[in-house]
Amino acid sequence: MSKALLNLDENLASSIALRYAAFLAPLFDIKLHITHIEVPERKEQAGTGWVRRTWENGLLDTGRQAVQRLLRTENVQCNFTGSPIVLVGNRDPEILRELKAGGYDLFIEGNTQTSDLSRFHGLLTSDLYNAAPCPIMLVNNLATVDSVALLCGDDVDCKKLVTTYLALTGAADIEVELVYFKLQENEQLVFLDETEGGADFKAAGQLLLDAGKRLRGSKVLSGTPEQTGDYLKNFAFVGSSLPGTKSPQMEVLFSTPSTLLLCR
Repeated sequence: MSKALLNLDENLASSIALRYAAFLAPLFDIKLHITHIEVPERKEQAGTGWVRRTWENGLLDTGRQAVQRLLRTENVQCNFTGSPIVLVGNRDPEILRELKAGGYDLFIEGNTQTSDLSRFHGLLTSDLYNAAPCPIMLVNNLATVDSVALLCGDDVDCKKLVTTYLALTGAADIEVELVYFKLQENEQLVFLDETEGGADFKAAGQLLLDAGKRLRGSKVLSGTPEQTGDYLKNFAFVGSSLPGTKSPQMEVLFSTPSTLLLCR
């Protein structure tokens, strides 16, 4: 059983992430823990001693109430593990500290800013995403179809990506498609022979079969990031290694509306 940390705020992104996590938890046998970071306004920060403790306790109560309101509103059918972990401080450092201390296998958060490339780039290159000790599920929408894609490419260790996916999903019976992306300015997406993906791509497919997974196919796609992103839109999520700053894979992940599983 995997252990996941779901970050919730009182907004649309968290609402989507909460419902998606409720779908994912029984499918992948995940124990879900909730966290919420109450970020104080700079002008609100108190001094020391009992004054600061009183101030922090007030913020913690505010955070707990926000989480409970969201849970009541969404009313998802999901069993969460323990009470919500509410912390006070700067968001990313507090989440990172909890991920490292708690020994989590997955971090989940929502994303509704799907049309802002600079924000997406900043998110995927942030200290949180680059230092996280586990894969990150970035929930972009509520698609809950019964197949996933694993995105490979020239800068991706295909076998490592598949190994991480298998460790996270366990015995889950869900169809998997392996996709190898080759950057090429074509008028339309071109499907190449599987051998164009190389020996490691073929070996990654065999790893999935050896683990008893349903392999829908191994596709080598030649085209633009936008064409490939559009092809990937009909999967429950797209798994990928965390892309480099100038990697074409960054543009593919930005171009697909699917939820992303980002692996180290």
